[in-house]
Amino acid sequence: MPGIAKLGNIIMKKGIFVNDSAFWNWRKELAMNTIKKRTVTIKLLDDEGKATMQWHLNSARPIKITSTDLKATGNEVAIESLELAHEGITLSES
Repeated sequence: MPGIAKLGNIIMKKGIFVNDSAFWNWRKELAMNTIKKRTVTIKLLDDEGKATMQWHLNSARPIKITSTDLKATGNEVAIESLELAHEGITLSES
């Protein structure tokens, strides 16, 4: 449709693993004002772990990162969430 396109942000969530701080390191670049826009690829995997579809976010950059509340009495799974702004999305099939 002609006109100005409005692109929505993408929110990705994942479990927290030991020594896995990639989200936080990328977010730290933003706080230091040294952020680099990146192409982010999101893959849909089948039961065997093979990619069936791929989405490519062009010039993506983190705008928000959140984590699970760190309560000593809690027993929930630790999940972190990363919100990305981007300048376009393309779809490809594998």
